[in-house]
Amino acid sequence: MTFFDKDFSISLEVHRLLVRHLLINGADSIYLFGPNGEGAYFIDKVTEKVKLISLCSEISDKKAPLLVGVYGYTLDDVIEQVGILGKKFNDISLVIMPPHQVKIDNVYSYFENILTTVNVGNNFFIHNDPKKFSNNEINPQIVNKLTQFDNFIGLIDSFDNINHWKSYLNLISDNFSFSCGSEENLQKFFQIVPTESRKFVSITPCLSNIVNLCSKLYLCATEEKVLEIHQLQEQINDIRNKIYDFKSEIGKEERGLKYAFYSIYRNNFPKIIENYYGFIPKINQIFETITKNRIEATINYMINQKQLYLLYFLGKTEIYQLDEIINAFSKIDILLDQGKIKKVIGLLNATKNTIYRVNFEKSELLFRFHTTESLENGEIIKEKLLYPLIDNTLDPKSPETREKVKEIIYNRKGCYIFNKENPPIIPVGNLIYFDESKEIIPYIFSVNEFIPGISLLDLYNQYNNESFNFSKSKFVNLFFDIGELLGKLHQISFDSFDEQIHNLGKKSKTSWNELFNSKLNLELSKLKKFTNNTAEKVDHYFKENNSLIEEESEPVLIHNDYQWSNLIVEDSSNEIKLKGVIDFDNWGIGVRAQDFVRIQMEILNKININDVNTKFYEGYRKYFSIKNDFLKKIEIYSLFKIIQNLNMNLQFDPKFRDNFQIDQEELYKYGYFKQIEEILNPS
Repeated sequence: MTFFDKDFSISLEVHRLLVRHLLINGADSIYLFGPNGEGAYFIDKVTEKVKLISLCSEISDKKAPLLVGVYGYTLDDVIEQVGILGKKFNDISLVIMPPHQVKIDNVYSYFENILTTVNVGNNFFIHNDPKKFSNNEINPQIVNKLTQFDNFIGLIDSFDNINHWKSYLNLISDNFSFSCGSEENLQKFFQIVPTESRKFVSITPCLSNIVNLCSKLYLCATEEKVLEIHQLQEQINDIRNKIYDFKSEIGKEERGLKYAFYSIYRNNFPKIIENYYGFIPKINQIFETITKNRIEATINYMINQKQLYLLYFLGKTEIYQLDEIINAFSKIDILLDQGKIKKVIGLLNATKNTIYRVNFEKSELLFRFHTTESLENGEIIKEKLLYPLIDNTLDPKSPETREKVKEIIYNRKGCYIFNKENPPIIPVGNLIYFDESKEIIPYIFSVNEFIPGISLLDLYNQYNNESFNFSKSKFVNLFFDIGELLGKLHQISFDSFDEQIHNLGKKSKTSWNELFNSKLNLELSKLKKFTNNTAEKVDHYFKENNSLIEEESEPVLIHNDYQWSNLIVEDSSNEIKLKGVIDFDNWGIGVRAQDFVRIQMEILNKININDVNTKFYEGYRKYFSIKNDFLKKIEIYSLFKIIQNLNMNLQFDPKFRDNFQIDQEELYKYGYFKQIEEILNPS
């Protein structure tokens, strides 16, 4: 397959992924710019060819030889391109073909000219596919005559004429090879080739861009496993019918394979696969939904049947095979105790971590890798400090706390398993293992117990599509539990405020007012670069309400991301159980109203049902009274959160990042400004 960017230059990032995928699915060699894909688009784009050849050489590390298709409109075009590529890459094999769009009288003379004119040290294959090359056929007489040239070492054939193939058998040797380019005829091909000669032939199937079945069939052929060859050919034929876009008059293979590849990796490699820009113009028809659904269902089936092997992603560039991941963690005793890895599910949706769910024989675990630099206190696994607090084994106000915290921070590897007799005050999964050393992989990571259930957001979306009555008692009662759980968490209090959790136990004289206003001033200075007018209005609002910030004097433990994606529930006919809370990457020491921001803005305001709102606050009141000014404080911290989010989006938007003289109308397309106005100017 050939992937390109918007301007139809080679998309190197997608090809980096594709080549790795080819190799783990059994490719012994890689054929670039063949006639069966969109490689023909690059017929005269030598610079782009050089880019892809260089990339593939680097990734394959010369373990998988490269074959590169060279064809043109005229003989001179081909000779010129062979000279350029041959001199630049002396270790690749060049695959030459008849003229692309012209019927010629003397096919033998055409190839003889190429093989004798160009002075390069490369080996040559010839590709015979008359239907694609203006009915220029390469017959046995031509092949036999061309074998006089030592650098002509093989023929790739579309396998349209079995009689021709039978006549080639006497040429097969360790010096001369044949390759079958017809994936629907692989079984017939190996029936013709004697067993002792099969190690000198090869197959060149398009479908091997995706599956490992073609590689398995080849291995079975060399071992003369007749039944297995037949079964694999049937599977290949079935997959062709389901993957290829047979409703398209041309480009059925390219369209089907590229959408299949997109389906495989769009979740695991979203930052890479977003550079997938479809097809060359002549085959760029709209995909029918029924075809997409069929391809996606087939891909899921093949993954489950291990008919294709996946790659897994960490960070910006690290790509791993499953066996590499297994080997990486094979020395961790507590993971070995879970049994063999049965399945890896993911990439799961997350903004600051790379997360996979791994099914072991004995358990289901979540692997969380800190792969972004924007994570506060990102160099420690935050649960290792949190969990001793929520099961009361660490008293935050004890004189010994500082020494215990130092000891916890010093331990770069370990686990935290809750004692059944002393469970945590809120439901969370055990910290099965954590490693901050970066010895196994270049990121710190944690392995958490998987909490069965679904997120409250998923449940809401499911019900929302079914016209569910959200005033129903089981939904309303759930919010009592959600409020009560937040109240339990806020019972953990501290002697002083500190922005850094690894300073636990240190007594700070910094007031909440000082701490909050230093962060506020930083965000306002960022906002002024984009819109001074809004920044001044926001600054005025905070000054007017500063007395409410000044009176905050109770440091408590806050989740800081308490919202429905992080609340795991289990639904039954009579009740919805709150099973657990996840994602403590942002936990810290703050004030209670901060933890209400996301749940108020994103959940309660969205559902907008009095009973739900009342039950939530009723649950929280089991532990804390709520004064009249509490809702105003939530509004204050909501505005601060909106400003933070706006600044982050503006910072990473290329339209605004380097240019502060911007169009205000364009700027106000961000929905945050509407939220800001609603707080500053309530109706």
